[in-house]
Amino acid sequence: MPQNAATLKTQIKDASLTSNVNYLQPTGFRINIDRRRYPNLEYFVQSIAHPSLDVTPVELPVSRLTSIPLIGDSIKFGNVDFTILLDENMKSYEEMFDWMQRGVNEGQVSAENRRNGIPTYSDITLSILSSHNNVNKSIIYRDCIPTNLGGVSFVSNSGDAAFLTFTASFRFSQFEIK
Repeated sequence: MPQNAATLKTQIKDASLTSNVNYLQPTGFRINIDRRRYPNLEYFVQSIAHPSLDVTPVELPVSRLTSIPLIGDSIKFGNVDFTILLDENMKSYEEMFDWMQRGVNEGQVSAENRRNGIPTYSDITLSILSSHNNVNKSIIYRDCIPTNLGGVSFVSNSGDAAFLTFTASFRFSQFEIK
């Protein structure tokens, strides 16, 4: 039954063209993790890959047609991936390694039990900077846990002044754009 568009309430905002036509700079970001526990991870992050989102469609079978896809009922987030510069003392790598090892050896420690141990998870904030290097938007990844610590390749025949990096991947419960 058709409804009157004037009485139909939705959560969708009317879209309009942005008044800010400046392009987002790939170098305009800052990461905040937990400065007391992971200061080197925070400082040496070189890049971050914002995760993908997947909604698995529900397939409605129709005779003589294959099926009609309908919007799914849950969202699956990909990993948030970091590329981190390796310092000479390997402090950034050690912080990630210790975080992962602590999570496996000590189990889940919630934020409420901070007195009994270091929390297993942490919120990570990606601050996106404007063309004037002011925080324009923030993406907060909630309840992050490390899931992958990438390898480090040492090469003796490299003529370039390339610095070593490693990757780290995190899973999270949700993210919020502010």
